[in-house]
Amino acid sequence: MSRPSDDQIIESLRLYREALQQTQALFLDAGNLIRGSYGWLGDDNAEASSFAEQMNDLHHGFLMKVFAAVVPDADAKNLEQRQMGRVLLEHLWGKSVLGHQLHDAVDWLINAAKDLQWSELVRPFAELPDLRNHWGELETLAMRMANLLTGIDGHVSLADNQAIEAMKRQFESSHAGGPEKLTKPTDTDNAREAIHWLRQEASRLRGEVGPANAEKPTPTPSHPQPQQASPTTKTQQPETAADDDRTPEQRLADANAKLDRLIGLDNIKDQIETLTNFLAMEQKRRELDLPTSRPSLHMAFVGNPGTGKTTVARIIAEIYGALGILEKGHLVETDRSGLVAEFAGQTGPKTNAKIDEALDGVLFIDEAYTLIDESGQDQYGREAIQTLLKRMEDQRDRLVVILAGYPNEMNAMIRSNPGLSSRVGTTMHFADYDSESLCRIFELLASKAKYQLPTEARRRLLRGFTYLHAQRDRHFGNGRTARNSFERSVRRLANRLATIDEITRELLTTLQGDDIEVAGIKQAHLRAMSDKPGKVRVECKGFAQVIDDQKLGTDVDCPDCGEAFFAAWGEPVIELETAPSEDEPSS
Repeated sequence: MSRPSDDQIIESLRLYREALQQTQALFLDAGNLIRGSYGWLGDDNAEASSFAEQMNDLHHGFLMKVFAAVVPDADAKNLEQRQMGRVLLEHLWGKSVLGHQLHDAVDWLINAAKDLQWSELVRPFAELPDLRNHWGELETLAMRMANLLTGIDGHVSLADNQAIEAMKRQFESSHAGGPEKLTKPTDTDNAREAIHWLRQEASRLRGEVGPANAEKPTPTPSHPQPQQASPTTKTQQPETAADDDRTPEQRLADANAKLDRLIGLDNIKDQIETLTNFLAMEQKRRELDLPTSRPSLHMAFVGNPGTGKTTVARIIAEIYGALGILEKGHLVETDRSGLVAEFAGQTGPKTNAKIDEALDGVLFIDEAYTLIDESGQDQYGREAIQTLLKRMEDQRDRLVVILAGYPNEMNAMIRSNPGLSSRVGTTMHFADYDSESLCRIFELLASKAKYQLPTEARRRLLRGFTYLHAQRDRHFGNGRTARNSFERSVRRLANRLATIDEITRELLTTLQGDDIEVAGIKQAHLRAMSDKPGKVRVECKGFAQVIDDQKLGTDVDCPDCGEAFFAAWGEPVIELETAPSEDEPSS
């Protein structure tokens, strides 16, 4: 067995350091998302603002657990893995550990990680609705680091593969039911319990993550610079941690930028832009003591699952907060279970409590139509609706309610209740994503995780999503289908890399055609579809042209403007077979 070259080792260490920083960014972003959606669960504003720091503490334990999962025996670690341990310790402590201290510190790292449980380290991503969509990113990073750790010595043994498989099973078992099945918001009590646990676990890890038999280094606060690696310290905060210091103009610009980055949803973006401009104009008129009007800001979001309703609701809450329409501009998610109690007399107080949480923000009620029973026998749901209607009117200056669900059911619900129809001022229709949009969502996820998509991968994705879109029904997963497909594709890549001795950056960052898996389509079927030739319609500066889909992911010369453009995706061109004429014999 040949030892890897120094250049190969340096490259592996660089990739590992990059994965550590990406993991930290994921946990920090998650902490800021918790603060935005669950800040009302904090005992005070200071407590709520520390969620990012607590998640930063938690990510330390996660990184230690990944390292120990594939290097379980302190005595079995090789020279290259000790160097990986040095990089990890620098990330954890913000200070280099060299010489004999390195050996002792890596031993401590492995032994200390044995006391950590996967279920505890990933709990926020499994139990908090706003973080569940990031589960795939978390798993992807864990598998990437595991492959780097096992392959840095140039040889992946059977024991290494078994360690990775064991880690994968333990990791996935911590996410009960899998990410596809966790689509409902958790109850407030569960979220409160998860956040209370987060504080305790972060405090415990903060005290335990330190070098063995030595005084814990005190890192010097540092600030990351673009395109540079900087050590992780407890005093570092992500850029978004300063959200409270932004001006209203900056908050509005950031919210609009988030909206612009969403794939598709052009009609939704236009509606929100018009509403935002109107509210901004009315605010300026109010400042000049001119007559103003305020329409009902309560809304109905109608569309199938996975079309971005919750994401848009959160952005609208941020816009209202930036404009001063709502003091906090936070989002509280719930459904029937969060409003309706099991016994008579309890639904009103339960609904009022949920509304109190949303005051000065937006209350988002998913599958709201379940509150109304066509038979009229559901007295509990009726009580929740009546309570909601009264608060929507009495506190219309402090509360915005968004009702969401399937189109037919939501339309019937609003028509059947005059109180709702008079209060819901805007209805936004979320259309299903077409195949090209699903591909762009997949690419967005892949790009964020530093994956490249060559031509054959693009062809298979487009063929697969085109097939699913044509066969879709009201339960079509839309964006969730793209996310699930990405996560499955990354798992296929991980399994392929497990059989390769020398892991390079290109291998770690490229999803080849055979790696692509589209949720809901068998691999043999997907492969057969991609074997056939096909064409796509692409656009350059408003000029449409049809090209062979073998050119996807390459530069194409535009015959209209004479310039080259990158053909990322295109609209599939369905070529119908010509039916034989009456004069021609049928085969």
